[in-house]
Amino acid sequence: MMGGNGGVKMTNKLRASLALNWLRGLALLAAMVAGPSHAALYTGVWDPTYGSPFGNLGWRGSADFSVPDSCLPIGTADVINATACGGGAAVTGARVELYDTTDTAQTTLATLVFNETTLVIGTLRFIEGALTELTTTDSNLVAPAADLTAFGVTPFTEFFLNFGLDGPHLGWATCAAVANFCQTGGFNDGTQFPPTFTITRVVPVPEPTTLWLAGLALLSLVPVRRIVAARPR
Repeated sequence: MMGGNGGVKMTNKLRASLALNWLRGLALLAAMVAGPSHAALYTGVWDPTYGSPFGNLGWRGSADFSVPDSCLPIGTADVINATACGGGAAVTGARVELYDTTDTAQTTLATLVFNETTLVIGTLRFIEGALTELTTTDSNLVAPAADLTAFGVTPFTEFFLNFGLDGPHLGWATCAAVANFCQTGGFNDGTQFPPTFTITRVVPVPEPTTLWLAGLALLSLVPVRRIVAARPR
């Protein structure tokens, strides 16, 4: 049988464990506050006419970007993602909606959703501290799930997206029936229909590491439910 002192010892151990959990949680929270823990979120939008060879085809689009605060410059500068940001700047979403520019309602005819992991950021351009342009690799090819032959888009036409220091570009390729064979055709007419690309900083958000630390810290601060075995009297 456990004597009366046994119950006191068990209670003291639980109290010590609870206090240790609190100390660990506070230490984690302090580390989160002290370290570089945020990234800035941006959203970019554009809405030009495509031009030749797809006349009257509009391609409004939007993309989301995440840039670590640790690589944001002061003033005006071109920042290399691989070196200044450790490759941490990333495209987190990109889509284009195709529509008829002669349609006053501008009803969406097809939506192209690109794989953001294929759009690898190279350079970020900041003007007086604000992100204005960026460069990326070409995205994956996406075929429109709609009949756009009225605009010169054939059943073998697929589109891809990239970004340059002059704005977004929507390229097209002709993909033959033979698997894995596509021939690049060209890009949107950026001379007659230059895209007006506007990037807006949304809000700073915790980076994934910080979110993990926050969850761990909060769990540490949750009181431990004490389960004391009943002692025979």
